[in-house]
Amino acid sequence: MQNTLVLLTFDENETYSQRNRILGIVLGDAVPEELVGTTDDNFYNHYSEIASVSANWDLPTLGRWDVGANVFQMVADKTGDKLRKWSSEEQLQSMYFNFSQAGHFSNKGGNKRYPAPNLDLDENTFNGRRIHPQVVEMWKGNPAPSYYEDTVEVPDGLHPPEGYEPKPKGE
Repeated sequence: MQNTLVLLTFDENETYSQRNRILGIVLGDAVPEELVGTTDDNFYNHYSEIASVSANWDLPTLGRWDVGANVFQMVADKTGDKLRKWSSEEQLQSMYFNFSQAGHFSNKGGNKRYPAPNLDLDENTFNGRRIHPQVVEMWKGNPAPSYYEDTVEVPDGLHPPEGYEPKPKGE
């Protein structure tokens, strides 16, 4: 192995009425020896994977939820990234990330427009990474809505971004 890191995880539980918690296991010689066998209770989500890769190799963001996602603590320790907590533990406990919001491909309502990256996140973000120049160039001037923010607090299917709520039955 030469600085190898493997992340083992799974998608979600099958019981949608139960809150979803994901186990992630990191393996490889890139894991510092003092962290072997330990746990990390920081809030991470799937966007943390791409944010960690971006931080580790000093790559730009995509201007979406990867901007505000926590990077893995072991990466933050090397890059100087700061990790964040949800503003309210009560709010976090109300989130069910195994429910999806009605997105652009949903036949249950929601906004049919593909959301644009938030180009305002190209400067002065929490951890200072810019958006990839090709993403900026491709989306500049596009009137598509954007709901992405520089926050660790991401929506779930029960709390979708405005405009992406499922239509009530019968509509």
